[in-house]
Amino acid sequence: MKVQIAERSLKVLVLDEEIPYPPDAGKRIRTWNLLKRLAERHEIHLLCYGRKEESTWSALRAAGIALHLVEPPPKLVGSALYLRLLGNLFSPYPFSVAKHYSRRFQQALDGLLAGGDWDLLQCEWTPYAQFISSPLTTPTLIATHNIESQIWNRRAKHSASLVEKYFFGLQGLKMAWFERRALLRATAVTAVTADDAQQMHEWGVRAVTIVPNGVDPEFYLGEGDIEDDNEILSVASLDWFPNADALDYFSSEIFPLVRQKLPNAVLRVVGRRPPEALKKRLSAIPGIEFVGEVTDVRPYIDRASVIVVPLRIGGGSRLKILEALAAGKAVVSTSIGAEGLGLKPEKHLLIADSSTEFARRVVEVLTSKETRKRLGQGGREIVCDQFGWNGIATRLEGAWRDLLHSPRSRELTGSHRQEVQATP
Repeated sequence: MKVQIAERSLKVLVLDEEIPYPPDAGKRIRTWNLLKRLAERHEIHLLCYGRKEESTWSALRAAGIALHLVEPPPKLVGSALYLRLLGNLFSPYPFSVAKHYSRRFQQALDGLLAGGDWDLLQCEWTPYAQFISSPLTTPTLIATHNIESQIWNRRAKHSASLVEKYFFGLQGLKMAWFERRALLRATAVTAVTADDAQQMHEWGVRAVTIVPNGVDPEFYLGEGDIEDDNEILSVASLDWFPNADALDYFSSEIFPLVRQKLPNAVLRVVGRRPPEALKKRLSAIPGIEFVGEVTDVRPYIDRASVIVVPLRIGGGSRLKILEALAAGKAVVSTSIGAEGLGLKPEKHLLIADSSTEFARRVVEVLTSKETRKRLGQGGREIVCDQFGWNGIATRLEGAWRDLLHSPRSRELTGSHRQEVQATP
């Protein structure tokens, strides 16, 4: 008789900052697509900040995800924000970690851990590792979305004033200290890119699995050739500073050069939660149409002849590029915008890191249907081959299994936590 190890369903508690529904921003899209697929095979619980709304509650319930909500901390604005920023200068923790902490969240987590036989705890964003006990009591995986300190360091580099350079540079140092300690303490870690994984290895983190960002290729398949030869599109979550900085850079330094060559060129800006000041500033520029938040971005993608990603600050990898490629669209991006995806310049997209080169490549795409077709075909092929969500969810599931079979996990659980069944 042969003994077979049955891969049983796991009971997983996920910590995150917010409900990942509706999936209308990069981080939400990733979290939602992975958790809803894994909930088909495992018992998934999500602990996050938020208020009960029937639409989001129903969506998670239908996906098989149990939701545990904590009242969000009050939003910091005006003088309260500046006082917290000032106080943070004297804290060892970076501001993006400290501002998410609350006793209510910690108590909710402690209660759930005490009352349930969890197979593993997943921290769905590095700053939430602050809630994980030391020493660990449950096998723990930190699912990183980027190297957080890298983002702060890049923001410091592109800051205009010495005060901003100092503050953001200090945040980068604090975050590097925090995330290195957190990742070393975890039982296992996932990274979205090989570059991020390499940085973690240099910090001494050994159990790292690459779980890249993805896309649903069929969802973004266009309805035919309805491109406007003059149309440029920017799609981004506009409440995230790197995206706002990218738009400022494109509108002030790149778009005027494009309009010199193509006076009829139009830039459409689509994105959630746009700051009013950004909307007002961009709307005043000739040739820019500020659309803002939309319920479905696909009609705007279909009409565009080129999608631009002029990021100067950022980390991880860009879902917006994968979505554009899935739609068979030509993309012009900076190196930072496209990093971590393993895309080949000239085959899958065009790369430009100066304003003049970026403008030249945008003009090239707008004036050449052949170039658009070539890039669109190459981009969609690689997305369909490597970036589907089903395969990526399987990678994360594999990371869970590997974690539970690791010596560190067995020390915590006191067993292999496997079910054994006899087969003839």
